[in-house]
Amino acid sequence: MSKDYMQRIQALRENYMSHRVEMDILDAYYVTQGFKATEGQPWQIQKATAMKTVYENKPIFIQDNELLVGGVAFKPRAGILNPDSACSVIEKELDTISTRKYDPFYLSEENKKLFMDEVAPYWRGKCVLDRWNAMMPEDVRTMRDGGMLYVDKKFVRGYGENTPGWRTLLEKGISGIKKEAEEKLAALDDANGEDVLKQMIFYKSLVISAEGIIALANRHADLAEKMAVEETDETRHAELLKIAEVNRNVPANPPRNFYEALQSMLTYEFCIFMEQNASSYNLGRMDQYLIDYYNKDIADGMLTQEEAQELMDCFWIKIAEMGLFQDGESAAFSAGYNMTVQVCAGGIDKYGNDAVNDLSYMTIQATEDTALKEPNMTVRYSISKNPDSFLRKAAECIRMGRTMPAIYHDDAGIKMLLNKGIPMSQAWDWTPCGCVETNLEGRLKSYTDIGEISMGGVVDMVMNNGKSRKTGEQVSIQTGDPRNFKTFDDFMVAIKKQIDYFVHTMATMNSYLDYLSENYRPVAALSLTYPNCMKVGKDYANGGAEFNVGNGINIIGQADIINSVANVKNLIFDEKKVTMDELCKALDANFKGYEDIYKMCMDAPKYGNDDPKADFCAGEIYNYLVDQIEKYDSPFGKLTAGMLPVSGNVPIGQSVGALPSGRKAWTPLADGIGATGGTDVNGATALLKSISNLPHVRFTQGTQMNLKIDPKLLEGERGLNNMMVLLKSQCTLDIYHTQYNIIDPEILLDAQENPDDHRDLLVRVAGYTAFFVELSKDIQNDIIQRTDIESWG
Repeated sequence: MSKDYMQRIQALRENYMSHRVEMDILDAYYVTQGFKATEGQPWQIQKATAMKTVYENKPIFIQDNELLVGGVAFKPRAGILNPDSACSVIEKELDTISTRKYDPFYLSEENKKLFMDEVAPYWRGKCVLDRWNAMMPEDVRTMRDGGMLYVDKKFVRGYGENTPGWRTLLEKGISGIKKEAEEKLAALDDANGEDVLKQMIFYKSLVISAEGIIALANRHADLAEKMAVEETDETRHAELLKIAEVNRNVPANPPRNFYEALQSMLTYEFCIFMEQNASSYNLGRMDQYLIDYYNKDIADGMLTQEEAQELMDCFWIKIAEMGLFQDGESAAFSAGYNMTVQVCAGGIDKYGNDAVNDLSYMTIQATEDTALKEPNMTVRYSISKNPDSFLRKAAECIRMGRTMPAIYHDDAGIKMLLNKGIPMSQAWDWTPCGCVETNLEGRLKSYTDIGEISMGGVVDMVMNNGKSRKTGEQVSIQTGDPRNFKTFDDFMVAIKKQIDYFVHTMATMNSYLDYLSENYRPVAALSLTYPNCMKVGKDYANGGAEFNVGNGINIIGQADIINSVANVKNLIFDEKKVTMDELCKALDANFKGYEDIYKMCMDAPKYGNDDPKADFCAGEIYNYLVDQIEKYDSPFGKLTAGMLPVSGNVPIGQSVGALPSGRKAWTPLADGIGATGGTDVNGATALLKSISNLPHVRFTQGTQMNLKIDPKLLEGERGLNNMMVLLKSQCTLDIYHTQYNIIDPEILLDAQENPDDHRDLLVRVAGYTAFFVELSKDIQNDIIQRTDIESWG
């Protein structure tokens, strides 16, 4: 394919890289004005009006070389605040937000004043985060403050981790959806009771939101026309007029071509993000939604493949311009300004046939061309149906060091949807979501990753009878002095009791999250493209989607608990190399003065090497864990589980003492579902064999696997073929997900020392990609210490 279009893409990419990350307070200001103007109205009407106020008044811009336009803030890479969710965050961090350790946002003095004068006074005590802090039960607070759980993230930011109804948007347009809402509203009579009144309020909120979204698109059309009048370059003049024409038509109406389909999706993506400031409003299976537009334009001679690729690349860069703001503490758990807006290619279609098409390859090409951290490009790979040429294209992109695409075993994803209660007739259409979660376009509601459970903390609480080693305070239940355990079974009983308590505390938090979200987080703009919301007259936040799934609990520290349990069994009860008393004393001392015991712990068999002496307990622990999680119900279904620590393994490890695994106190827990860095020494296939012992498909929110591979392994045709074999092995082992850092460790070390020379160096942190130099040093170090796999095994 010719690369003439890359001149534009390079210019847009350089423009993106030139922008520092800033904080936009105007969004919060207009939200506040909308709420003030509707005092006394239902919260749904207030929120919809607030967003319409934002859409009609926010600063807009069109940059040089752009073909697709829009943005969530006053400039690219700026963050916004939803004051109704977490206004108090800014007030708390007013003097540190620009310099904080994790994900700093530059906040101007002018914006500080605007916030303190016009925003903060209205929201004190009203926002969701303030309500949560006032209502938080003491057992949850104790566990959170003791560092065993992290529970605040979803009180700071609203609904994300969903895949909007892109087919509905493209087929009907916002005006068509608005007309449906108006017809539904006209057919109702508020004399018929409270339930009908609630439906009427909901439909009114849809109409208000739709009007705002259409107004925003028309504002961009007006701006393009104004700029065209002043433009002297004929080519750019024509481009600006085209931008005006496109935005005048979409997203109000169904798109007439590929260009308009992309702009329609982009405008709506920005609007729903502005509504809640949350990560992972996913693009889903774009190759399936857009292929008919592409094929028609190619057949009609309206578009060449190169022009279509240029538009795709432009779309990629606009998605990358989005920036997620969160408080400094939450940012530590997902550092790197990650939006995790997933776009997925490949897999099977509704008939079970190969779904790969021209756009499947072009989405991967867009990731190669733009070399940015978003969108979060992924592949659904069906080993039985997808062609080798498609897998090869994915492997080539991975080899380039793009850190993407992540690879999902299609059959495992389908099974996860089945375990969520989705019928097989729709599970085929599953899409990866956020980091590694599972979703269904326009039909499924679920809050994923509502909080983190520390499995290293579970072991720590067993070994110290529920007390924090850092503070000495009792933060969990007492399961007995481990010195009194007579058998390995006694130890496992204590492990399971601690798991029970950790899960119970997290389920308690979930009740409050559901309550506050249902009452104070309506999302009319998002609900527009969920057809069942329209059908039943109920907001997405209140369970209006066709399928509603219980929220997802995230599990951190898989290798830490597996290695700890294995060491206790092998060293104490089987081989009797050390007593429990000696081990407890070594842990109390963080192994200082107990170097012999430390060496025994480190030399013992380790998870990640296909060694049954370490791997034997993985299935028992994690099946038990998910059993306990699924015991808890919610208004939306039983709770669900995932293993996607994002960057949370670093901060949550700071509260965990020394462990029987040999891990020393306060250091990071293991990332993802992989081995502890440096302990997997038998190559990539042995690592995959170990992780295949986990019950992946039961963890329906996904399991996340990082691999860091020496670039030399992928050199030449043989290296590429071996990479393809590894990806196929993932599927034969029924492993849900893998993702790759292909980078020389020396480059990472140099980037730490000379960040200005590596501003666009990409790394895979967890289920997302970040610029290495934008990560804090502790998270950089965690990535550096991961095992450099130097053999296939």
